[in-house]
Amino acid sequence: MSAAAAELTEVVAWIGRRHPEAAGIGPDDDLIESRLIDSLGFLEFIVLIERLSGRPVDVENLDLDDFRSLSRIERAFFSGRDRRPSDRSSAG
Repeated sequence: MSAAAAELTEVVAWIGRRHPEAAGIGPDDDLIESRLIDSLGFLEFIVLIERLSGRPVDVENLDLDDFRSLSRIERAFFSGRDRRPSDRSSAG
């Protein structure tokens, strides 16, 4: 199992503990729209992502879409990149 897969397994387990009725979360299911991640648990979820990724989440420049699905979470926080996919940089 890859590191990203193990981290996503922990994310799914966290969601499952908060929402036992949620079964079979797909990689592109909208976690926010379905209220599996809500405003009450969002800060706790950020702490989980920080612990699993080993780096802080920049809450001042946070892009909510980075938390919208398992596939977006994987790309934004567990892909091994230094930058989130929502970051833009100029050539130079």
